[in-house]
Amino acid sequence: MNSTHPSGDATTLTMTAGTKVLVWAVLGAAGVGLGLALPWLLQNAASWPIPYFNVLEAVGSIESPFMVAGRPAVLGLVGLAFAFFITHEAATLVITDGAISVTEGDDTRIIERSQVGGVYAKGGKVRIESPEGRVLFHDDVEGGRVAIAAAFRRHGYPWESVEQASKEVTQ
Repeated sequence: MNSTHPSGDATTLTMTAGTKVLVWAVLGAAGVGLGLALPWLLQNAASWPIPYFNVLEAVGSIESPFMVAGRPAVLGLVGLAFAFFITHEAATLVITDGAISVTEGDDTRIIERSQVGGVYAKGGKVRIESPEGRVLFHDDVEGGRVAIAAAFRRHGYPWESVEQASKEVTQ
């Protein structure tokens, strides 16, 4: 998500509430689905050389009402725990003309403008490097490549990309 603060001097790139809800819903549903499919999966995996398979098979074969409801509930909670971790640790970047504030989970750090030598997308992630080539940030950032590039350019950061180079050559 790309939004500008009311003061107009900062741009925030962060995971939207809708994306967070989608991650929670998908991972929670995947956990519940795995809990429902576990007995079937274990029956079909009986021929695989899995260590301690007898224990897994025993757990999967219990058909008491508590286990039938408990497996999906517990695995749904495990899915929600993974979703919480993913959404909590997702990077939030606040970009100003003078610095970039990077928040991941409970940790925040500041990258001063003078430390930034280049910014570009690499493998679906945003990479910020110093003039010496030291990696200052390399992680996923929400908003889409075009919006992310526009946010960095708006604040005067050196966005380096193939699209930009091809546009400059054709002009």
